[in-house]
Amino acid sequence: MIDYDDVQLVAAIADAQTIRRAQARTHVHIATLYRRLRDLERRCGGALFERSGSSLVPTVRAQPFLDAAGALADRLAEIERRVAAQDDRLVGPLHVTTADSLLPAMCRCLLDFRKDHPDIHIRLDVSNSHADLGRREADVAVRPTATPPPNLFGRKAASFNFGVFRASENAFPGWIGFGPEMAGVPAAAWHADQVRDEDINLRVNSFSSAAAAAAAGWGRALLPRYLAEEHGLKAVDFPSAAPTSEIWLLIHPDMKSSPRVRIFADFTAKWLKRRVSERPR
Repeated sequence: MIDYDDVQLVAAIADAQTIRRAQARTHVHIATLYRRLRDLERRCGGALFERSGSSLVPTVRAQPFLDAAGALADRLAEIERRVAAQDDRLVGPLHVTTADSLLPAMCRCLLDFRKDHPDIHIRLDVSNSHADLGRREADVAVRPTATPPPNLFGRKAASFNFGVFRASENAFPGWIGFGPEMAGVPAAAWHADQVRDEDINLRVNSFSSAAAAAAAGWGRALLPRYLAEEHGLKAVDFPSAAPTSEIWLLIHPDMKSSPRVRIFADFTAKWLKRRVSERPR
């Protein structure tokens, strides 16, 4: 008979890729893990993992266990979201994630929010990858995007445009370009169409890196206006064909009724609208 411990065992080994790393995560003695895996494989009639170099790779027999582990994780995350949404206290933790280009603005926003709500304790994660709000990797995502995910509850906080900026007239001639990691970003596509490779002094993998490089004098950079102003950069041009974008607050539908989430979303949307959308060029 297959039980929950069997599912956890296969999922832990698949995630860790070695028995030793699985032992460190599960805190079960390594000899016990080997014994349980051998017993489970005997009951399943064959190997659940095969070796590939130094890693253990799940076989076809392991897939039902991994599917069940994913379903269980989703179900537990749903329960956690529903329980959290019923907590009507304006006290306790709130997990926020944002992109690096928004970090200076969000630090000031969170400070103003904390002054009004000192009992709500913020955790801020900064990443350009998208957190899984369904698994509660964050309660609220504050993201620059013109295409918010349709499966999340979204609220547009601000609109912004891109411009060409530099530190001063003494900056290097030429441009700061973008690396292949940003190939799918509309601003990077505009840049690739408008700027010759030979005119690029430095390539970077984020807008915040481009702003820092421009501030150091590496040349001109195409940047969100709000980020360029954070670095004290001077506007060179606002090309009519340059992209525009928006800032969205994204929340899992199960969490939108949470008072902590709702009051934070209301505050942040108004704060960003005043300080991003309505700032003059």
